[in-house]
Amino acid sequence: MWLKQPKSNAQIREIWAFSDERDLEELLKIIAVVIATTAGFTIAGAAGFGGGVVAIPVLVWVFGVREAIPIFTISQMLSVATRVWLHRSGINWSVVRNFTVGGMPFCVLGSLVFVSINTEVLARILGGMMLLILVYTRLPIGRNFNMRLWGFVPVGSVTGFASGFMGFPGPFAVVFYLAYGLAASSFIGTLSLGMALIQLPKLVVFGANGLLTPPVLLLGLGLGIIGIGTAYLGKIILRLVPEKVFPWIITAMLLISGVTLLVHG
Repeated sequence: MWLKQPKSNAQIREIWAFSDERDLEELLKIIAVVIATTAGFTIAGAAGFGGGVVAIPVLVWVFGVREAIPIFTISQMLSVATRVWLHRSGINWSVVRNFTVGGMPFCVLGSLVFVSINTEVLARILGGMMLLILVYTRLPIGRNFNMRLWGFVPVGSVTGFASGFMGFPGPFAVVFYLAYGLAASSFIGTLSLGMALIQLPKLVVFGANGLLTPPVLLLGLGLGIIGIGTAYLGKIILRLVPEKVFPWIITAMLLISGVTLLVHG
């Protein structure tokens, strides 16, 4: 019978060093997730969208795309529910109705795409479309673009599909909400409620395909607590922003979001 040779002091030091490096890496990942989620949801609390642009790349780096999107979806639901409550008095129910009618069925389709194919190309296409529409509405030829109420049905369809496969649907829809001329609080409340409703089918699809595992649920709920707190912080920040400045802040964020999608997918 062969006896195992005892490890030398050098080998033991190598094992401990590897363990320390791995622990440090895990700690840095946890810190990165907390910082990115806090920053993302604070931005979303003040502007109504943008949290996914900040948080999802970090979540994908730490957990992988198949876990990151469900985790963010759960945490986002808690965040947007809080935003809806804080801005409930300004909700435009007609916009929510049309947006949801168009968005819910296409969110199911987008979720099925997410669980079956690579979605990077679709994300790039969406980013390019968003930039083109944004530029058009800001050029002299498009400044008189009048967003009609019925238009939120097709906008909801595209947004629902994007929500299903990307996880952060807000930027595309925001272009049209901005063009509709909603005041800041109404903008956030109406957009948040629409986003919350169209994402409900996504959770059903994720659950049916085994993506809502206990660790994913726990992480989503844990990050959702951050989303609840930052929604209140976002409303405080919103009070400090002049009404006339708000659309230009949103425009700047949309440019960043569109370029991010176009470049990184």
